[in-house]
Amino acid sequence: MKTLIIISHPEILDSATQSFLKATQKSFDNVTWHSLEVDYDNDLNKLDIEYEKQLLKENDRIIFQFPLYWYSAPASLKKWQDEVLTRTFTYKEDEGLLKGKELGIVTSIGNSLDHFQAGGFENFSLSEILIPYQALAKRAGMMFMKPLIIDQFIYMNEETKYNLYISYQKYISTKQDMNFTEKTNWLIDQLTNHYDLNNNDIIDQLKINKDDLDDLKMQINLMRQDEEG
Repeated sequence: MKTLIIISHPEILDSATQSFLKATQKSFDNVTWHSLEVDYDNDLNKLDIEYEKQLLKENDRIIFQFPLYWYSAPASLKKWQDEVLTRTFTYKEDEGLLKGKELGIVTSIGNSLDHFQAGGFENFSLSEILIPYQALAKRAGMMFMKPLIIDQFIYMNEETKYNLYISYQKYISTKQDMNFTEKTNWLIDQLTNHYDLNNNDIIDQLKINKDDLDDLKMQINLMRQDEEG
C-alpha cells in the first residue's frame, strides 16, 4: 500500500505538531509527505495540476493533514481541491480515478477534544465539522477512514506523545480492518525495528502472550483508542 499525505499548513516550518508527525513517518518507504506550502513555496498559483493528479493516481491512501482553522482546513487545501479534483477526474460516475482508494483526515486542534460535542464549548462534534470530507469520499467512491484527531499537542506528556507516535504510524501505514492479533504483531514489529528500547521486556511479553496486555498500559490504551468511537 502506498500513502500520500497532503499537508496544508501556512506556518508548517514553525509547527511542533507537524515536525513531530514528519519525523514519525520517515521510517516508511511507501509514504509520500507532500506539503503544499513548502513544495510550492507558499504560492499555490504555481499548483501543477497534472503532477497532483498523478500523485493521487499512484497512491492507494490519500490523507489530508491540517490544523483546524475556523472549523475548516486552511485555504491552500481548499484551493487544491477546487483545482485538482475536477468532476471527470473525481466523480465515480465519470472517470472516477479515485474510486476504491482510501481518504483519511489528520487534523490538529488547539482546544480540548471534549469541547467538540453537543453541549460542549463548541457544541458540534468533529465528525459533524468534517462531514464535507465524508461527502467527498462518497462522491468519489473512496473509503472514508475514521479521522485522527490531535488535540492540544503542546500540552502532551511523553506517554501521550508515544501513543500518538504509534497511532499516526498505524494510520498512515496499516490496513483499516486489522484484527487484534494483527495489531499486536504490527506493534511488535514497530517496537523491534523502530524504537531504541533499553530492554526487550515489552516485546518479550507481547510475544509470550498476545491476549494478556494488562501490564502494558500504553499498549492497552492504544488498542482501545482504535476500538472506541
